[in-house]
Parts: sequence; C-alpha cells; structure tokens
Amino acid sequence: MKILFALCFTVFFAVRTTCAGLGQIEGHATNATEESLQCTIVSNKLASNPVKVVIPMKDGYFRHQFDITEPTFLSFSDGTNYFGGFVEPGDSVVITYDRVDFANSISYQGRGREKFEIVHSITDLSRMARTIAATAKGRRFPVDYMFAAIDSLKDGIRQRIDRSANSMSAESQKRLLGALAATEQHAKHNGLVAVFGDSYNNIMANHREKLSDASIVQMKKLLDYEEVYFDSRVYVDAVKSLASIYIEENIGPVTSNFEEQKYQILIGMLPLKLRTPVLFMALKSDITTASHNVNEPALLQAAELLTDRQLKQNILDLLAARRLIRVGDKAPEFSVRNLSGEKIDLASFQGKTVYLDFWFAGCGPCHALFKSIESVKKHFENDDRVVFLTVSVDNEITWKRAIDRFGVKGYHVFTENKLRDHPIIQSYNVTVYPTTYIIDPAGRFHNVQPSNNPDVLRKQIEESLGAISRNR
Repeated sequence: MKILFALCFTVFFAVRTTCAGLGQIEGHATNATEESLQCTIVSNKLASNPVKVVIPMKDGYFRHQFDITEPTFLSFSDGTNYFGGFVEPGDSVVITYDRVDFANSISYQGRGREKFEIVHSITDLSRMARTIAATAKGRRFPVDYMFAAIDSLKDGIRQRIDRSANSMSAESQKRLLGALAATEQHAKHNGLVAVFGDSYNNIMANHREKLSDASIVQMKKLLDYEEVYFDSRVYVDAVKSLASIYIEENIGPVTSNFEEQKYQILIGMLPLKLRTPVLFMALKSDITTASHNVNEPALLQAAELLTDRQLKQNILDLLAARRLIRVGDKAPEFSVRNLSGEKIDLASFQGKTVYLDFWFAGCGPCHALFKSIESVKKHFENDDRVVFLTVSVDNEITWKRAIDRFGVKGYHVFTENKLRDHPIIQSYNVTVYPTTYIIDPAGRFHNVQPSNNPDVLRKQIEESLGAISRNR
C-alpha cells in the first residue's frame, strides 16, 4: 500500500525535470499538524552559515525548489520528526511519511532518492551505536566488541554508496563518504564515553584490564584523521569537535598557557590538508560561541596559520564584528512583537535586568539551554526586576506552537515573520543559536554570552542588578 501510494502521489504532482542549478523536494506527511516544514540548508563551503527556510505545507503536501550549484545537505523538521539528505542540481526527490509512525513509514522516490536513503542509514548508525555501546559494557573487552560492530555497520553503508555510484555525481559520493566517516568517528568516541565515562588518556591509563592489544590499536587509530576528506564540511566539522574535545580533556589540564597553545597543538595532530579547514572551523566556533571575552591575540596568531586567504579574512571579519559588542556598551535599540501582538522595545524594560536569548523551535542546543537554566528562571520568577526575554526567529505559527509544546518559560517575542532578516539579528550580531546576553538595568551589556551553568548565571544576574547604583 505504501509503494502504491507513493507512485500515485508522484503521478499526481506530475514531477518535473528540474533545471540545472535547481534541486526539488516535494512530498506528503500523513497526520501532519504543522503548517510548514523547517529546512536547514548546509553548504559545503566552510565560511557559510546554515540557512533556514520555511516550506509551507497544505493538507500535509509540500514542495520547494533549491537554487544550488553543488551537492548540498538539507535537514528537515516538522516539529516532531527530523530527516535529511544530500541534494544536487537536477534532483527531484519525493518524500512521504506518517508523522505519528515516522520510522516505519518514511519513503523516498524520484531522482536523487538514493542519497536520502543513504543519509537515513547513516543516521541509523548513530542510533544503533548507542545500543551497541550499552551491550558492550557487559563484555570483557568492550572496545573490541563495540568497534567491530560499528565497523560492520559502516562497511555495509559504504558498500551501498559504492553500489549507488552511477546514480549520483562523484562529488556527492565523496560527500556521503565524508559524512559516513564523520559519523563513525563520533559513534566510537561517544561509545567510549558511554562505556567508561572517562577521558581518552584516562581510559588508556586506568582501564587496561578491559583493553586487549587490539583495543589499544583501534583506540590509537581514532586520533588518525583521514586526509582524503579535507574538502568535506561534515567531516572537517567532526574532526574539529572531536580533536578539540581530546585536547581540552587530555592536554589542557597538563599544559601551561593552554589558551595560547591550543591551536598549535590542534594543528600538530592533523595531516597537512586538514590543518587549514579544521583550524578555521575551530577559530570560527571559538569566536562565535565563546561565553566570555575571547583571547584575541591568540586568535589573531592562530589566524596567521591559515593558508587560505579568504578563510583568514573571514576570521578577521568575525573578530571585528565581535568587537562591536562589548561588556559595558549600550545595548542597541530594537522593536519586536510579543504574544499579544504588541510592539516591544528595549525601553519597555528600563530599570530591569534583561536576559536576552535568541532561539528557534528546531534548535537542539537552544532547548538544552532552556532545560539547564530552569532553576534560574524559577529563582527569579517573583522578582519583577528580572526579565527572561526569548526572541524566536521562527514564523509566528511555529513560534507559538513551540512555546506551548516545549513549555518554554519567559517573556516571548519573535522577529515578526522576518525570520533571521529582522534588524535585531544584525544589531545583536546573532550568528549562532542560542545567542544570549545579560543587559543591566542601565541598558548596558553586563555579560556577552553569559554562563550556561545555572549557579554562575544566577550570580551574573544578581551582579547586574547593581548596575544602576554603579552608573549613577
């Protein structure tokens, strides 16, 4: 029945042959409750930021064309389910699923479907790896069992990529192989944490009774990164994350002047072709997500190590943009709408401390932050001197439904269906989500990217309340 429906659906929509430079996605979601799909477009270009697109749904049907010049990763969310895949110019993929039975109903048809099916399998590898890690705990040599099982899944997907080579460009094939290698690396690292609950070096030093000779060889291979995927954004980003975690946990604690040396240490771990792309992603992440004033001299020194002139300039531009917002500066004026449709500006909160939080419904880190600071909001819930102002970049319908569905606490405003093009996004230099600030009662920045630790955040808010007396 599912296959028959998909064929009928394809005929109904009279799937068109897309033009060069365009990729098309269309489909139907049974039992859909949302009126749109949230799509995140991730270009392979390292300097680009993910772009969010809202795709309207009518009676569960949706269609959108993407103007692309290369294989591009798309991630979709309907508020409940998440799926994604690579699309290249000329693709026309038909997606059907049941919102309440997603795992058993998802189906891909049309030109380019193989790439979506393979990405679905890669996603399943991550999910299955968690089960494998749980089983591995009971084994005498858990690493041997866990890594062999993950390798078996990886090999099966790689064979599938090879078999589908004729249905995609060589570039798409390489992107998929890079995504597979990245997922395998993450799965093994996460598995070690799940089994041992310890850092890499501590596992090697303190858990030798559970490590066979083969285990040690396989763990050492985790620090050998695959240079062949130097031009895969997904793989480069994975190496940046995993190598940075390794350095922070294992080298940082025993290294003096670590903040000044960590970028040189990172480069020393990498093969030649991976050095510039991975270092660039590390610098970009540190500049845009730092919870305190960045170590600008160290960042500038590291930027000089980038061999790509455009990537180096991008880092310098990011640093220049960050200088625009500093602790003690006057917060920019803004005008947004609240849940009642009223216009709200910064002057509306004069004399109050404002915890400003930019978010969207499909942002996992945003929801993790909401969860982690629940106790802080509870602590100040009866203190009318403190406002937790949440700024959503979703459209109005998605924003309101997300507040109800996730129980987000705070004073809610949104960017008036201008999404990320609203002036507040530019004036507050929002490049990642969540982005947070504490604005003191005098209307000045008290903290730029305040702490996610609830105890520290509570103290930062309490300190900001004294700003009026200090500024008189």
